[in-house]
Amino acid sequence: MTVTDAETATGHRADAGHPPPPGPRQGPADDPLLTLLGLGADEDAVYHLLVDRADGEPADLAGRLDPERVQRALDALVERGLASVHRERADGPPRYRAASPLLALGPLLEARRAALHRAEFLVTDLAERHRMTQVRGSGAPVEVLSGSTARRRGRVPRRRPRGPT
Repeated sequence: MTVTDAETATGHRADAGHPPPPGPRQGPADDPLLTLLGLGADEDAVYHLLVDRADGEPADLAGRLDPERVQRALDALVERGLASVHRERADGPPRYRAASPLLALGPLLEARRAALHRAEFLVTDLAERHRMTQVRGSGAPVEVLSGSTARRRGRVPRRRPRGPT
């Protein structure tokens, strides 16, 4: 049986009783997106596998990843609250289940969003400081504008209202 590029990239086999992934990852723009939220590439891959299953044992999730890497990723996911672990029998193997992406990833997403807002403010502040330094360095007179006067003259950009993101 031939393994497709999508199966190789995700570790999913269409004939293994699991739904195929939404689409193959093909380039840098499709790198593991959860790494933007602070997850490692292995954690991202294993979390995606867990999301597509009701639950699974580490051996079921290994696919093309080294079993030790899968176990480390599972431990990290459990520690972060992105997965839970249970045993069907006391002497049985541990089974892992993905936490709801909305509940588990929402706080990570909000933290990144807040960090981006802080960075945006910093860039605006640095740009204004740079502009003031350039004006002072040129010896030109400086007119200080603030509030609605500055907005009318186009010196201070209006803040866009925050909408749903």
